[in-house]
Formats: sequence, structure tokens, C-alpha cells
Amino acid sequence: MTCALCKEREANKKNTHFLTDGIIRSCLNLEGSKEREKGFYFDLSNDNAFIEFKFQRETSVDKLISSLGRDVTNEEIEKAKSIPFSVDNVFCSVCESIFTKIESKFINEILPVFRDTDLTGKDTINLVDIKTVRLFFYIQIWRTSVCDDTLKISEDVTENLRQIILKHTTINANELSHYPLAITYLQTTGGEAEYTTNYVGFTNDRNPNLIIMNDFVIQFYEYSDSVRFFDFFGLTTEQNYNGLINYNDQQIIVNIFHNDRRKQLLKDFITNDRVKQTIQYYTYCFGKLWFKLFGDYPPIQTTQEYLQALTSGVEFNVLQYTKENIMEVTVQFVQSKIN
Repeated sequence: MTCALCKEREANKKNTHFLTDGIIRSCLNLEGSKEREKGFYFDLSNDNAFIEFKFQRETSVDKLISSLGRDVTNEEIEKAKSIPFSVDNVFCSVCESIFTKIESKFINEILPVFRDTDLTGKDTINLVDIKTVRLFFYIQIWRTSVCDDTLKISEDVTENLRQIILKHTTINANELSHYPLAITYLQTTGGEAEYTTNYVGFTNDRNPNLIIMNDFVIQFYEYSDSVRFFDFFGLTTEQNYNGLINYNDQQIIVNIFHNDRRKQLLKDFITNDRVKQTIQYYTYCFGKLWFKLFGDYPPIQTTQEYLQALTSGVEFNVLQYTKENIMEVTVQFVQSKIN
């Protein structure tokens, strides 16, 4: 394969993280450690109703079982052999060094402004180094679009971002600033372990494209005339979103979500969105199954009893199930009704 960035050299690089490892590692690792390959995470890019819990090779099985509330499946163990948010043979070693240079400058010069810094009383932070900031977030968007089909950007924007990254040493800030970009920093206090409560992943929304990478959330619009309010669990409001979108800017405005708001956003995201979506899916499938078996849709009370059997009264429990778990519970419930 030819490298996706230079389109010249052989794509010989193994284990290229398309979301920067130095940013996401503390989220994925147990107790927020900076070690590699220890931790577990949600597959937020998964389109179906079953949330995929993935974990890395060195993760404690006891930790997994206590966190998931169930045993780990053989399929999950097999998947653990892969490294999350990384790819093999998509880029070449030379282009990998370009990514590293862009990432290192951001981590060394920009990240300390946010992490381990007292942000009391600050709702926004203004960054004047537009080039460093935009290049860093552009490589997250571009690499993810190349490496995962969930995040899609148009061909012309993909090519333009590729050229921008290739010309990173000579391009000026004005040439970088025509893509509307909103960045939110999720302040994470309480020690390194608190980072493990954050998420890593991306949605399949197109307007804007959205990536969650630990304590940063990226919202990227392809065109200025496509900018609109996007309600993502209170990340922005109809009143303030325009002021937080950076476009043809002289500085980058970063939205600050303080720790209590961060916790509420993450709670709303996983409970209000994923839980409701999953319960609706289970209800629909149960209705179809009941109709096939008995020629009619189940009474409302029966459906409610089925959901009670699934959740034990706690809706969040539905996110712990594998497909095999659901089949087992469903079969047992139907058999109890037949008997």
C-alpha cells in the first residue's frame, strides 16, 4: 500500500495512532496511568445498539469484571490483541515523523495551558498560536477520516487537509483558518484516575464532525455556510455557539467545561443517549420476536416486565450486555411466559 499522506512511499509504519496517544492514553489506562496497553474503553463509533466494551492486552481481568459487571467473552479477549485507535500500514515512517512533530509541539507548548492548571473563573482560553493548534486538531480529523469509515469528510476537504499537513513547515496561519472549528476542554480534576471517566471516540454526524478525545472535544465544519447549532448535551448553546466557532481567526477560542459540567455531560451522554437508544432497540426486537412466536405484539405490561428482567430496575445495566447475554435473558423470559 502507498502512504495515505505523501502518496509516494510504501505504507510501512506499524501502530500509528490516528488519535494522539499522548492525549488519550490516560483515559484508556487503568487508574489514569501513562503506561501503554492497560485499560478499557467504549467503542463510541459503533452504530448498532450493543455498546462494545474493549480493553487492552495488559488490563487486569478482575478489574474488567468488576467494572463491567460480567465475565469477559472470548471475542473480547481476541479483540484485545489490537491497539485502540491505531492502524498498521496506512502511513510511512517519514510521514509518521510529521505527525510526531505536530503532536509534540502541541503537547509541549499548548497542553500545559489546560492540564494541571488552575482554570477557576475562566469560561474560555484564547490561544494565539493558531498554526500549532489547528495543525494538531486537523491531523486528528484527517487521520480519523482516513482510518475509520465512521467519520466522513468530503473528498475535496480530505485532500486539502492532506496538503495542509504536508506543507506544515511553510504554510501560514491565514491558510489554515478557513475551516470552522470549535474546541472544548473538559477540565478533569481529582487525580490521574479521574481521566478514566472520560471517553474516546467519534460520532457519525457530518455537520459538525465530532471527536471526543479524553479531555478535548473537537467540532469540525467543512464549510462556513454549513455552520449551525449542534446540541451535544449542553456542550454549547444556541446563544453562545457562534462565538465559540473559530473561523478566519486571529486567535483560537477554547470553550472551558469545568469539572462539574464535564461530569454532567458525560453522564448525560451515556445515560440519556445510549441507554435510551439501546432500550428502544431491545423493545423493538422483543416486539418482533413476540409477533413471530404468537402472531400478535406483546401487551405493554409484558414489554415492561421484559425490560425489568433486562435491567433489574436500573436502566444503565443494559449497556453491560453482550449479544449472547441478551439472547439468554430473552429466551428465559419467553420460556417463563410460555410455561
